[in-house]
Amino acid sequence: MTAASPPDDALHAMLILRLLRVAIEQGSSIPDACEAVGHAVGGNSGAALEQVGGMLKRGVTWTDAWHVGERQQTGFMPVFRAALEPSWLHGDAPSARLEAALEQMDSDERAAIEQEGAHLSVQLLLPMGLCFLPAFIAVGVIPSIASFVA
Repeated sequence: MTAASPPDDALHAMLILRLLRVAIEQGSSIPDACEAVGHAVGGNSGAALEQVGGMLKRGVTWTDAWHVGERQQTGFMPVFRAALEPSWLHGDAPSARLEAALEQMDSDERAAIEQEGAHLSVQLLLPMGLCFLPAFIAVGVIPSIASFVA
């Protein structure tokens, strides 16, 4: 797989979710966790997450802060936002939502791997069948027919 393939992006997003969960469980606020994790992971996702955290600290509304972050990096920012939004708006515990998002992404990743595996098995089986079928006919079927005819 190439570096830009969706599984690599999903694994990167899962790492970010795990880091956010750890930061929040250790007592960081959501803006602090976003800033720290964004700074730690770097790249486009990290910069967008760090910007969201900084904007929330400056008092920008939740929607506006995430809108700017999502414009900058469209990948998995909506997943991060959906996992943290109930905590920010309603005071819910963020760990359960982050864990649910992780489990969903893991399930999606496993389904994609299984689908690719099934596709690969079909691609491997077709050439093997095309090679073994003529050999089976030449070694098994033709001699059997010849012995019945004789």
